Amino acid sequence: MRCVLPDYEQLSQAAARNIVLIGQRGVVEHGTFELVLAGGKTPVRAYQLLAERSGDNRTLWDNTHVFWGDERCVPPDHVESNYGIARRWLLDPLQIPTSQIHRIPADGPDPHEAAEQYESVFPLRPGLLLLGMGADGHTASLFPGSPALDETTKRFVAVEAPVEPRLRITITPPAIAAAREVMVLTFGANKAAALRRVFSPEGDVRETPARLVRDAVWLVDSGAVGGLSHVPP
Repeated sequence: MRCVLPDYEQLSQAAARNIVLIGQRGVVEHGTFELVLAGGKTPVRAYQLLAERSGDNRTLWDNTHVFWGDERCVPPDHVESNYGIARRWLLDPLQIPTSQIHRIPADGPDPHEAAEQYESVFPLRPGLLLLGMGADGHTASLFPGSPALDETTKRFVAVEAPVEPRLRITITPPAIAAAREVMVLTFGANKAAALRRVFSPEGDVRETPARLVRDAVWLVDSGAVGGLSHVPP
C-alpha cells in the first residue's frame, strides 16, 4: 500500500497511528508487540507523537519489546547512534523498561561478533519493521552494491557503508522478509528519483535496495512522490 501525505507532519501522524494500531493488534494476538525501529532522523517526529500520547496506550507500551534494524558502530550516546536518537525521543519518554529494550551492541570491538550476538536475540517474526529510504535508494544499512544484499541465511551482518559512519550492522533480506508488517517512511524531494526506481516495473535490488520492500506499506510525502507520474495502488 502506498499512502501519500501532504507534508512531514502528516506523514509522521500517520506513522504514529499505524504503529499504535499494529501494536495493539499484536498485543491482542500474541501477548507482546515486537517493534523494530528505523534509523536516521525521519521517524523522530513520529516518535515524539507516540511519546506525547503515551497515556492513551499504556497497555501497548507495557507489552512492547523494542529492536533495531541497523546501527552505526558508534557509542550509544553518540549523535549518530540510532539507539541514542530513539532513546531520547521515544524510549525514555515512554518509560519502556530496560529489559524490553534490545539495542544492537555495535560499539563493541568486533562488529561481526556483535551481528551474530544480535541475531540470537532478534525475533524470528517481529510484529512491525520500520524502515526509511535514502536518496540513493538504500534502506536500513543495505546500500547499493552491498554484498549483504545477497545474504540468504544470516539475519544480521556487519557492513561498510559508503558514507560516515562507515562501519555498521544491518538487518538482511531474509530477516526483512520474515517481518509480519513492514512500514517505510519516506520524506523529501531528494528521494523522488529513488522512489521512482523502487516502483518501476523493471529494476535491480542491487541498484536500489529499497525494492526489497516495494510491497510494504509506504508512507511518503508529496515531495518524495514528485518523481512518480502516479502512485501504484
